[in-house]
Amino acid sequence: MLDDLKRIKFLIDEDLSPAVARYLCNELFIDAIAVRDRGLLGAKDYQVLEYAFNEERILVTANVRDFEKFARTTEIHAGIVFICQGDLSRSEQITIVKEAVNAINAELENGRDMLNRVLYMEEDGTKRFDNLGES
Repeated sequence: MLDDLKRIKFLIDEDLSPAVARYLCNELFIDAIAVRDRGLLGAKDYQVLEYAFNEERILVTANVRDFEKFARTTEIHAGIVFICQGDLSRSEQITIVKEAVNAINAELENGRDMLNRVLYMEEDGTKRFDNLGES
């Protein structure tokens, strides 16, 4: 299981606290970076998604509407976690992202990666995986 966690890499979008990336790194030993720390603050959404793909990072964002559109029209992406509530506190963001990590790890253990897949995370703990990418 720890090996699977080490394989997961995340890019935390600017609409979430960079503390989420720090928590993933420091507490779960997961390779996670924040958009703000990579000079991508204010970058176009397609640039952020492209950066995530080039770095083989799963994007974590609360910007569901815009990134859903890009995920549907992009030929290939490394995966996206959609936090469906955008007004969560920092600690709530960390909690929901930890749940996403557990869900993704379970998928990896069952031989399913996140390539062209998205994970919708609701505040109440509801999770749903979907395939979004150009067919």
